[in-house]
Amino acid sequence: MEEFKDLLSYSILMRPTSYSKLKLAIEELTSEEWFRDLYKVPSYNTVIWKNKNIKKILLVPKKVEMIKKNQQHSMDFINLVKELAK
Repeated sequence: MEEFKDLLSYSILMRPTSYSKLKLAIEELTSEEWFRDLYKVPSYNTVIWKNKNIKKILLVPKKVEMIKKNQQHSMDFINLVKELAK
């Protein structure tokens, strides 16, 4: 029984949370200058961390990759953040 408790607690503690996934996505995007500029603005920073639509985008690694690689996707992301900050 003790082994089961250890296994259960390990799986709960080691499971990445949405917060940690979001933090990793933001760290990955900070390699882009346009994102760093966007992130410096307090109202945009709040939207990036708090808005559920932005979180849905950033929690999907493929979407983050597309934002990094494709200029049109990055412009769409910037416009979305700016629109939500109003």
